[in-house]
Amino acid sequence: MVATTAALRKPFLRYWLSGFLDDFGDGVRLAALPLLAAQLTRSPTAVAAVTALQSLPWLIGPALGIIVDRSDRRRLMALVDTTRAVMIAALAGAILGHADGLALIYLTAFTTGVGSALRNTAAVTCVPRLVGADGLDRANGQVIAGQIVGNELAGPAAGGWLFGLAAVLPFAVNTGTLGIAVLLLLTLPSVFRPVRQPDHASKARAVRRDLAEGLGWLRRHSDIRDLTLAVGVISAMDAAWFAVLVLYVIRILHQRPGAYGVLLAIGAIGGIAAGAGGARFTRRLGAWRSLLFSGLVMAGSQLVLGLTASVLIAAAMLAASSAAFALFNMTAVTMRQRRIPDDLLGRVSSLYGTVAGGAEALGALAGGLIATAAGIRATMLAGVAPIAIVTIWTTWRHQREQPDPGQAGLPR
Repeated sequence: MVATTAALRKPFLRYWLSGFLDDFGDGVRLAALPLLAAQLTRSPTAVAAVTALQSLPWLIGPALGIIVDRSDRRRLMALVDTTRAVMIAALAGAILGHADGLALIYLTAFTTGVGSALRNTAAVTCVPRLVGADGLDRANGQVIAGQIVGNELAGPAAGGWLFGLAAVLPFAVNTGTLGIAVLLLLTLPSVFRPVRQPDHASKARAVRRDLAEGLGWLRRHSDIRDLTLAVGVISAMDAAWFAVLVLYVIRILHQRPGAYGVLLAIGAIGGIAAGAGGARFTRRLGAWRSLLFSGLVMAGSQLVLGLTASVLIAAAMLAASSAAFALFNMTAVTMRQRRIPDDLLGRVSSLYGTVAGGAEALGALAGGLIATAAGIRATMLAGVAPIAIVTIWTTWRHQREQPDPGQAGLPR
């Protein structure tokens, strides 16, 4: 108890715990929302729309980045989490009153997605304020490991189990975890104020200037620009099969709906391992080779998922995919934090998030359409070639052009 109390006095650990509780609640909700939708419809497109709507807010990502760079990030995240807690509590009340329907599920998915996009943009900018440059890769590994445990392991498993007990329980738990996350955020030191104070003389001109600065930086730095484009392809292809995974579990693997959360939890073990050991792996292999390796593993795991009907093989492939995605994200986040100046980090990260999240929304919708037209297996296989091609091209181009950013210095 004494050791735990001492650990919680460290700002980064309190920040990490707040993020973990937020991610755990998201995992609970993200498992429960498709299950709730699947109770109301058997249409793959309608079920996939739940995932798509949660990513759709990233299309306004540049505006979110401007907000982040002009705000106290701690207060902003606390406000966002409080608002999401209220929205999710409203859905829980509707379920208790038997007033839930697809329209309300979609509304909740979209509004909480707006909050997630804003919070995640802010969160990327917080880690460099709490740890030194030499500790970024390790800190990001811990953050991503926590995200995977919450979003893919403990959260979905708890969400599926709680949904089996009563449909309202996952959303009640999500509301509670967000409340605790807010309290932890409020204990953090005041180191999250914007580097540059807002210019109130002309807000419209200031917004255009801020956006132009972020776009200009991204256009001039081809490594981060091409990485952003590559992650768009990867996000779209990954979201396509993930959006219909609950139907894949039921129809292809012939499992009960509750197995969906369990398989996500089993698959997340790979992501946890990657988060724990990814920093050492990236330092030894280099950032660009790590990105290449993770992209090829993602493509290979999707290929096997599309061809198998074995629940054991599917679980292994989900673990491999989760590990590869975690390694890719951890490496990409560290590259951005090291390369992008602090006063531009929110804006450039939001542009990155806009491409990734917007592609994810479109990919999820496309996954539902492909599943409707050609079947679930076709959706699982659709991303194999695009992911392999874009990863090979991007890493080949930049690894031979410049020193590896995973082994180089600080932002310039």
